[in-house]
Amino acid sequence: VRLMLSVPENGGQQTSSIIYFNVNDIHQAYDDFSNSGVIFLDSPHLIAKINHTETWMCFFKDSENNTLGLVSEIMKP
Repeated sequence: VRLMLSVPENGGQQTSSIIYFNVNDIHQAYDDFSNSGVIFLDSPHLIAKINHTETWMCFFKDSENNTLGLVSEIMKP
């Protein structure tokens, strides 16, 4: 379990918690969700590189306008 507490980036007005769903392949999950009608706020993008691990995220809204995220950690050789 990972918990991140911070203020919204770029002066955003996020007023609720964001639930992140860990997926093995964020690009495939993005394509699958998009093909099922999910409207994303952005495309998968690199958040951080730490040693040999890249962290990727993308965000979408659910039917009640809550922001949800997909996250994937990719090990690089």
